[in-house]
Amino acid sequence: MSKKANPAAIGMFVVGAVVLAVVSLVIFGSGTIFRKTETFILYFEDSINGLEVGAPVKFKGVRIGQVTQIRIRFNQDDESPHVPVFIQIDIDRLKNTLGVDVDLSDDKIFQEQVDILGLRGQLQQASFVTGMLFIELDYDPNAGPAYYVQQRDPESGEYEYKEIPTVSSGLTEVIKKVTTMVDKISKIDFQGIGEKTNDILTRLDDGVAQIQFKEINDKAVALLDNLDAITSDPELKSLSGNLNKTLADGRQFIAMLDKDLDGVIADLKLTLDGARTTLTRIDSLTGNLNNMIEPESPLRYQLESSLFEMSEAMRSIRVLADYLERNPSALLIGKQEN
Repeated sequence: MSKKANPAAIGMFVVGAVVLAVVSLVIFGSGTIFRKTETFILYFEDSINGLEVGAPVKFKGVRIGQVTQIRIRFNQDDESPHVPVFIQIDIDRLKNTLGVDVDLSDDKIFQEQVDILGLRGQLQQASFVTGMLFIELDYDPNAGPAYYVQQRDPESGEYEYKEIPTVSSGLTEVIKKVTTMVDKISKIDFQGIGEKTNDILTRLDDGVAQIQFKEINDKAVALLDNLDAITSDPELKSLSGNLNKTLADGRQFIAMLDKDLDGVIADLKLTLDGARTTLTRIDSLTGNLNNMIEPESPLRYQLESSLFEMSEAMRSIRVLADYLERNPSALLIGKQEN
């Protein structure tokens, strides 16, 4: 006769099988048991609101890991405002799947990536609607010297985790600006603006209603009729004809005057040319006279000599006249000897 099965043993076997299946699913389903991963730490000064455990860690937009822990403080100065975030990077995925031949688990290679190539971490927004954040890793050649927040172990002098320096994403500043803008908008008195606008429209409507459009239209029509009557008046047409004739005569007179002026201008030009020639000759004659009466010129010497001789002759005549006046008989008997 067969032995009856123990229900407790069967139950324990079933429970053990279920637990084993769950553990296998968690370990093998995650795919990390056979992968080479490395844990790094980043310190962010920006607000991490929207960053959750399990958020993606990307390199140039390609996911290479995830956020594993977010703490308030970890191995840093008490006055430090930075928030520590732990991430796990799949080193094998970088090398085998993405073709990045960089082993970040090697201390020397990691330090070259940070200090020489400028590897930096930055918070990025996954969705503007949800506000969820992720961590983006990339090279920044203009990042400057690396700034480390993590303190070294006092005994070994080493860091507990490899620290990837961070750069500000500007999200905090954007949030502040948006908050300030929303605050300013909330202070606008939209109700008062609406009431004033409604009041202005009401006044405009009342003003338009008071305008006598029919009266204005009647006056405009009457004005146009008067203008039509004036323009159709025979006297106005005659006056227009006379005015045209006067204008034509004026143009003819101006043409004649312009023609006469041409002749006058030509004669005046000839007169000016003759005057210019005469002045040139006078200037030449003046120059010749100046040359003739210069102190050393022969003409001036002869002129001065003639004037001297003439002066001597006049003096002799004066002496003779005086003598004859005293002796009138001298013309008959001649000069008497004393």
